[in-house]
Amino acid sequence: MLDDLVIKDALRYLGAKAEDEQAEALLRKVLDDYRSVFSPRHVTAFFPVESTSPVVTFSGTEIVLEGESIRRHFSGATEGLFSAFTLGIAFDKKVRELSLVYPTESVALNAIGSAYAERKADELLKEVRLKKEAEGFKTTFRFCPGYGDLPLKTNAMIAAALNAGKRIGLTVTEDGLLLPVKSIVGVTACLPVKE
Repeated sequence: MLDDLVIKDALRYLGAKAEDEQAEALLRKVLDDYRSVFSPRHVTAFFPVESTSPVVTFSGTEIVLEGESIRRHFSGATEGLFSAFTLGIAFDKKVRELSLVYPTESVALNAIGSAYAERKADELLKEVRLKKEAEGFKTTFRFCPGYGDLPLKTNAMIAAALNAGKRIGLTVTEDGLLLPVKSIVGVTACLPVKE
């Protein structure tokens, strides 16, 4: 099931039509041939909301979420669920290797990696969100640095709070970009459900 969703998304990323049998066949072959370089790893943590004005801060962390869009996202929230996900460095290396000898496969693998990372990160996060919802909370969608007016530099604060470098091998550049490339960092607001 996950494979079919990944292929569907990857076709869209490539700008191909859903009925493009040749593109779909290439994507399926590449997914089968290079599945071994996928090393999905993730880490999550909950932190209590300390303040939502003028910025959103959390007890026990150095995380500061700036911007009006994230303030709205955390309206009424009492906790933040922070998450980091990566496909791993072996994936990045394989995309680079293929670009030198099989550029078409490299492009296909890159599209598959983007689609797989999003789907798998969502799947893993859903498990954590469902447990929180069973405790009487409503959870929002994952809000990532770069969305709205939340700066990319926020990636570094979240990664540090999660100890993502040691725990899953994720690092953040000075510009706020994530390495390995197929990585996702974000925050989900947790709001108590009113009786």
